[in-house]
Amino acid sequence: MKEKKMKSKDSGDVKSLRDRLLRDFSDYDIGSETRDFSVMTRLSGSFIEILDALVKLEIFRSRSEAIASIMERTILSRIDLFQQLKEQAQKLDEIHDSAKNLALKALTNEK
Repeated sequence: MKEKKMKSKDSGDVKSLRDRLLRDFSDYDIGSETRDFSVMTRLSGSFIEILDALVKLEIFRSRSEAIASIMERTILSRIDLFQQLKEQAQKLDEIHDSAKNLALKALTNEK
């Protein structure tokens, strides 16, 4: 009899955890944009076990969805800093392109 109560309590805990996580992710409006790009990654076994647990609990439909949602949530929680990083990277691209053009001119005797 105790086992049934424990199982019932555990499944309630899992359901409330699932509901809370889904609510938290919906607060960030995660998954509202179409995901057009695939990214290959390697993870340790311990992270895969966690992803598999999230899928088993039906919090996410797949490992891929879990990773994408967690990444989106991480970035969105600090979007101001990530936006600054993006802008700095764009400036580096401009400097890099300018330097390549100067090198090309120097090596080809262009004026």
